Order: sequence, then structure tokens, then C-alpha cells
Amino acid sequence: MAQHRDELFSALVDNQHGLDDHLLEELKTDPEAQARWHRYHLIGDALRGELPGQLSFDITAKVAAALDEEPALLAPKAVEKAKPRGLQGFWRPVAQLAVAASVALVAVVGVQQFSGKDDLPQPASPVLSTLPALGTAAPVSLEAAPRGGQQQGRLVQAEQQRRVNAYLQDHAQQLRLQDEEEAQQQASEANPQ
Repeated sequence: MAQHRDELFSALVDNQHGLDDHLLEELKTDPEAQARWHRYHLIGDALRGELPGQLSFDITAKVAAALDEEPALLAPKAVEKAKPRGLQGFWRPVAQLAVAASVALVAVVGVQQFSGKDDLPQPASPVLSTLPALGTAAPVSLEAAPRGGQQQGRLVQAEQQRRVNAYLQDHAQQLRLQDEEEAQQQASEANPQ
């Protein structure tokens, strides 16, 4: 029935069917039939490319009706956020600083613990690198023994010890020579001839 009615309206709009009194009366009294008549004319104009420059669609009544039909949503009241419990104000940055310092301390202690556990022998005395104020530096070092056996390590350590002893003897000899020169200078100043 509805399809027959749609076809009848389409034929009327396209001037393919004559308008009888019954349809004319329906168009005068029925708002739905009037809206359908209007829509079919608009569709026909669009198909023929005869649309006016500006179309006015008044959809406010339909939107208002749709909104009225919508069920009302009861939204719960906004709940105030509870303030987080814990440190506030001054103590918060202090606590953050304490945590950062603790992490840094653990990192430093960890690095020291793990870096000192290699299997290289550590020298008995600390290695000092001193350059004399005058003269040239003699190559002296207490390098760690190379890996490859304790015998070779002992030989290297003995060589290093020998070089250190030679350096110390040379130093003592230079001190004695310096003292003798100072004594001769003082003697020559005391007895100028």
C-alpha cells in the first residue's frame, strides 16, 4: 500500500498521472502528504539540476522533537577528589631529594663493589705519578702484571721493584751530591782565596 502510494506521488510529480479529487483533498488536509509532496518535488528538481541557489531546511522542530524523546540521563554528582594522603608542602621535595640521594649512594657503592672484583692483582702500594720539578722523568711504574700466569706476574713485579729501588738509590745519590756541593760552596765562601 505504501509503495503504491509512493509510486502514485512520484507519477503525480512527474506529470505522468492525473490529479484526482481524492488526492487533492488528501494533500490539503494531511500534513504528512504535504511533506511528501514537497520532498518529491525537491527530489525531482535535484535530478533535473533545477535546485534553487539556497535551500532552507528547517530541522529545528525535528531536532527539538528528537531531544524531547530522548530519555533524561541522571548523571551522578561530581565527587570532589580526595586529596592524596602523604607528604605535602615542604616535606615533599625533601623526600624526593632523599630518594634521589639514596639511589645515587646505592649506585656509587655498587659500582665500587663490582669494579673492584676483577681478577687483576692490585699493587701493594698506590701508583704515584710524579714529575720532577727540574730534569727529566725516569720511567717508573707499578703496572699491574699482565694476565697469563703468576710466574710472569712475579717477574714483572720483581722488575718493577728493581726499577723503583734504582730510582730511590739514584735519588739518594743526587741528594748526597747536592749536599756535598752546598758544603763546598759554603767552605769556599768562608775561605775566599
